Amino acid sequence: MHYFFKIKRFIFFFLILFRFLAVFSQEEGKALPDTLFVLKDSILTDTILKPLKISPDAVDRTITHTAKGYRRTDMVNRKVYLVEEAVVTYGDITLTADSIVLNTETGIIYATGRPDSTGKMVGRPVFKQGEESFESEALEYNFRTRKGRVFNLVTQQEEGYLRSKVTKRLDDGSLNIGRSTYSTCDADPPHFYIGFNKAKVVPAKKIVTGPAYLVLEGIPLPVVIPFGYFPLYRKNAAASGIIMPKIGTTYELGYSLRDGGYYFAINDNIDLSLTGTLYTNGTWMVSASSNYFKRYKYSGRLFLSYANNVTGHMGLPDYSKTKNYRIDWTYSQDPKASPGSRFSASVSMSSSLYDRQNSYVIAEHVNTTRQSSISYSKTWEGTPFNFTASLNHSQNVQNKTMSLNLPQATFSMSRIYPFKNRKRVGPSRWYEDLQFQYTAKLDNRIYNIADSLLFTRSLFNNMQSGFRHDAPLSLQIRPFKKIPGFIISPQLSYSGVLYTQKYNKRLVTDYFDPELGKTRPVVITDTLRGFFYGQSVNTSISTGINPQLFGMYQFKPGSRLEAIRHVIKSSISFSYVPVIKGLTTNMYRQYTDVNGVTRTYSIFEGNIHGTPSAGKRSGGISFSLVNIVEAKIHDKNDTTGVAKKVKIIENLSAGTYYNIFADSLRWSPVGVSFRTVLLNNIGLSANSSFSLYGTNENGQVINKFYFKQTGKPLRLTGFNVSVDFDVNQLFSRKKTGATNTPPGMVSRGGYGEEEPVSGPSAQRAYQDERESDSDYPRFDMPWSMHLAYSMNYSKQALTSSVIQSLSLTGDLSLTKKTKITYETGFDFKNKQITTTRIGIYRDLHCWDMSFDWIPVGTMKSWYFTIKVKASVLADLKYERRKDFRDQFY
Repeated sequence: MHYFFKIKRFIFFFLILFRFLAVFSQEEGKALPDTLFVLKDSILTDTILKPLKISPDAVDRTITHTAKGYRRTDMVNRKVYLVEEAVVTYGDITLTADSIVLNTETGIIYATGRPDSTGKMVGRPVFKQGEESFESEALEYNFRTRKGRVFNLVTQQEEGYLRSKVTKRLDDGSLNIGRSTYSTCDADPPHFYIGFNKAKVVPAKKIVTGPAYLVLEGIPLPVVIPFGYFPLYRKNAAASGIIMPKIGTTYELGYSLRDGGYYFAINDNIDLSLTGTLYTNGTWMVSASSNYFKRYKYSGRLFLSYANNVTGHMGLPDYSKTKNYRIDWTYSQDPKASPGSRFSASVSMSSSLYDRQNSYVIAEHVNTTRQSSISYSKTWEGTPFNFTASLNHSQNVQNKTMSLNLPQATFSMSRIYPFKNRKRVGPSRWYEDLQFQYTAKLDNRIYNIADSLLFTRSLFNNMQSGFRHDAPLSLQIRPFKKIPGFIISPQLSYSGVLYTQKYNKRLVTDYFDPELGKTRPVVITDTLRGFFYGQSVNTSISTGINPQLFGMYQFKPGSRLEAIRHVIKSSISFSYVPVIKGLTTNMYRQYTDVNGVTRTYSIFEGNIHGTPSAGKRSGGISFSLVNIVEAKIHDKNDTTGVAKKVKIIENLSAGTYYNIFADSLRWSPVGVSFRTVLLNNIGLSANSSFSLYGTNENGQVINKFYFKQTGKPLRLTGFNVSVDFDVNQLFSRKKTGATNTPPGMVSRGGYGEEEPVSGPSAQRAYQDERESDSDYPRFDMPWSMHLAYSMNYSKQALTSSVIQSLSLTGDLSLTKKTKITYETGFDFKNKQITTTRIGIYRDLHCWDMSFDWIPVGTMKSWYFTIKVKASVLADLKYERRKDFRDQFY
């Protein structure tokens, strides 16, 4: 019996222990059956152990805690004391502090830091839940109710830092705060902040405050708002909202509200901003801008603007009103989106006065041309066919004209060898080298029309339309194996054109001239509308040879200059095109001019693709010569023994053409070009044109060599030269020693390239920067200067002209956070300085200050701004501007 009772007690103890293990497993999320064992005996019969009931006030997750220093558990008061680097984890909540007291009965935790020997608080509590985290001096938090109180809170909300004396954290994660400040400055204390007595914070969404005021460098400013609203966004997230307008004034246009409107964050792929500008003199402008992006598909931007510009005063002679527009559109297709086809767009067009009256960008005032293109291309893999289509636009805003292609399309077949035997082994037959191509072009063009006609019906009255296709069949023959560069190329080609108009010229002897009040003979050109087709079958033969000469001069061993190499590339080619009249449409006519001279003209003269046949035989010889000079040089401190190749002359070439069948002036002008780069910095290029023929007393070219007239071989008709280089590279020298990067900055390659970093050292870096301004080494200031000069000389008839331009751009870093930029130029014709811009930028840690000044030119103005860097407080700024429209007041 004694052993029997011992066995029963052992079984009973085992059941109780297993039940505790079952309850523990249920807390860990493992399901077990409610009935575990049924013991039938004299003492325990039909006994079922049921699950333990959990109090609704108990915590629903395991609380873990650690501490590096002191840790004690008070079983009587049910408290846990943690000292020195204490960490408590509860689900996704992590709390670290120097000292933590955890009440396991109530679920309340208290954390605080401690002052060190200098009085500075260390081990401040840091509360982190998910992506949200904040720091304070002390806090209380209830794990059961998920509510808490925080004292002297410091938390980062996106770009800003929120500091408060007392904060209550609610169960939904929002904060009710009192006696608080908000600033985007990470210094402690911040250089500026917005103070308020109470506010509500919804993390990652918004901060709403009561009456708020601005404090700058500890000085409260008389700037008070009745309430504050600060939107908070997650990284790479966008939200719709109001775009605050800029308030300003100009003498000519009056008071203004500029660029105010609303921003629509439609979805992750597209947005839309609608803005408007209004002046008190009646000028207004509305704009719409949209950015769109789809990964692996496309990206781009669309900008539309319409302006009603008013100048002068109503009722006075200087009053005028103009309507202007601007359209900008870019579209870029990802190469992976549709292999084999591609669509792209780059559109920039505007009325001629838009930029002059509405833009503050210097480049848009200086540039007088606008270019646009919308294109689509398609290639078929495994075939020689491809197709391209485009809409093109070219505009000159200075003379108010534009040209359009609506549209332009090309279908082509690349070169094929129709008789090629790909299975042949050994040399090929001559006919296997026959090449065949095909190209078809469709074009609709509008030349040099007034830009005011763009959206009118009369736009198409000036349109020229044309279609052309060419099918050449050619063969390349190399008769001499020892002369691989000598090639003979016979060719047979078919060309056809289709136009919607042709021309007929005739002499009218009794034309009445209203200006003279009498009749006189005149040649009239009649334009006939319809569809007109012309074709030609042309044969040609061409041959050429391209010999090359190489020369090298070796220097003495041990010399830094190892060798100089000279390459001469020459080319001589001949071409001849006869006329096959039987297979060519007669596209040439004759007329008699007012002087009784019979002249020949083409009925398709002036059309897009011209006339497919010259109407007469042609041929000529072309000559060209190219020189290249290179050197091998060892670096001064070279230890590898490998010489570096340097080009002394990249290109020195000359070329001309001799027309065998021309009745006069058979030699074309001789063109000479030169290009090189000196010291890896100075770019030098020049081009010139020379004529072999002389001129008469009126400056007209005559069929007489210039050498016979003057004894000089060539007559200069045009010359241009350009030089550009970086001045700072000419004076640069290698610096030794490490670069001292100031505290709070990350070096990125030199002064002027550092960027500020967040953290406790930011304030010290800010103070060091202030102190270093006065003793910054002036002789070691980072600077850059780019100089560009160009000169163009031309002589037509008896008059010559010289156009020169000089431009200068660069920057100068006075200190690590202060930079001056500049750009200017000189107009040699008018002998005056061109539009000049001087900019001064100062990094004020959490603020930016800039001053832009245009002292000369048509855009005389200045603009000063000081603003907060962070985008969340982008409207906290001070601006002053003198508009370029006010320079005459």
